[in-house]
Amino acid sequence: MFQTEGISVQSSRLYKYFFLAILAATTVSCSNETKKKPVKNGVDAEILNLQDSTVRLYSVLSPLDQIKGIESSFHLDIEVDSNGIFVRPLDLEEGYYILEHDHVRSLYFIQSGKRLSLDFDATKPSVQPNFSGQLKYESRYLYDRYLAHAQFSAKQSTYYSYSELDFVTELTQVRGHLDTALVMYIVNHPTGSTYFMEQESLTNLYFMAAYLEAYASKRIATEGNTTELSISYFDVLNTLNVNDTKAVNNPEFYTFIQNHVWARSGAPVNTANVLHQITFVDSAFTVAYYQDYLRFQAAKEVTTWTGSEERTAMLDTLSGLIQDADIQSFLIQNIQNDTASLPIESQTILEDQ
Repeated sequence: MFQTEGISVQSSRLYKYFFLAILAATTVSCSNETKKKPVKNGVDAEILNLQDSTVRLYSVLSPLDQIKGIESSFHLDIEVDSNGIFVRPLDLEEGYYILEHDHVRSLYFIQSGKRLSLDFDATKPSVQPNFSGQLKYESRYLYDRYLAHAQFSAKQSTYYSYSELDFVTELTQVRGHLDTALVMYIVNHPTGSTYFMEQESLTNLYFMAAYLEAYASKRIATEGNTTELSISYFDVLNTLNVNDTKAVNNPEFYTFIQNHVWARSGAPVNTANVLHQITFVDSAFTVAYYQDYLRFQAAKEVTTWTGSEERTAMLDTLSGLIQDADIQSFLIQNIQNDTASLPIESQTILEDQ
């Protein structure tokens, strides 16, 4: 998707426009959707070789809710029978859920009026479950996405040592595989959830973007590679909207914006970088909760500094800039817990808040 070291971008741009056209035709803004009473759906499964007979089902927390200290809006412990079988009719709102068993977590999507049905062996997590029912296509896609992400992420340290051309080639192949699978899903299941289609499209886009941003900085930090990147490397990154409100609940988007900021202002490892980051976030981001998220993440990094006046001053500055009261309160609570063992003089500013 980039012209890197002489590679033509014409075909990949046509592919991009084709994909975005499909996305535009099938997505709607979640903020404009009218909430409807959920139609009974639920989950049923047969799970072989379980160690713990309790299976947990809970809704996925958005990154913003996580930094507010909010718990999942739905959480249910399910007892399976001696054969590892359970059937639970439920009124679940449309969205993403985690099914947890034996400390293994799997992501699923549930749509109103459609039941999630699956069979699998708990001792074989690398084998795709047998999905059936009306949500089998969404479940298969999410499993395929999980494998693609996991395989790429497992080799990320190696990829940072690659040349620009080789890195972009590897990343583009992963994005291309998932985009093709999603386009086929959209074409074959036009009555599927528009929210699912939208979010998975955004996930593919921002997964790629997050790694592009990371490579720009980590290839230097981990490999000492100071070769200047080509101008075209940033072509797609420079067209992305860092204030994309459709991605407010999308985890990959938050990884992208954090990598975006750190690649341009430096990781918050010292006071100069923190101040540079504050200025950059103020200038590039107009959505308040994205600003708050980035300030929260910067503060988390600052807490790893050795106790000092600079550390206390930067934590005080970052927490003071956060506009959301719940995010600010959760941050201060965690900072105070973290600094409980510091000298009294290092805690003064925090205690005054």
